[in-house]
Amino acid sequence: MTRDADIIRSRAAVRREVALAAWHAIKSELEALGLELTLFGSLAKGGFSAHSDIDVFVQLGDSGISRSAVDRMVRKVSGDIPVDLFFAEDLTQSDLKTFLDT
Repeated sequence: MTRDADIIRSRAAVRREVALAAWHAIKSELEALGLELTLFGSLAKGGFSAHSDIDVFVQLGDSGISRSAVDRMVRKVSGDIPVDLFFAEDLTQSDLKTFLDT
């Protein structure tokens, strides 16, 4: 390994730990409101890198909570890690299968 590769790997590992902490904060905050969440993408599957984001599937159900309120809560607790929110209510069955089965 080169020194550059070691630095990149170290930064990715630190970012992954920060992202995991952010995911747990997001999960705690939104589940307390009765929302169902699923983590997917690189953080869930182990391919998280120094430039990855957190992909979260959200089911609003009949909670009465708006997408914008969820977005504000997530941005507040996620820190510097970008989060992509996908709402069940906006996706087709095909989309759901693609996002959650891959």
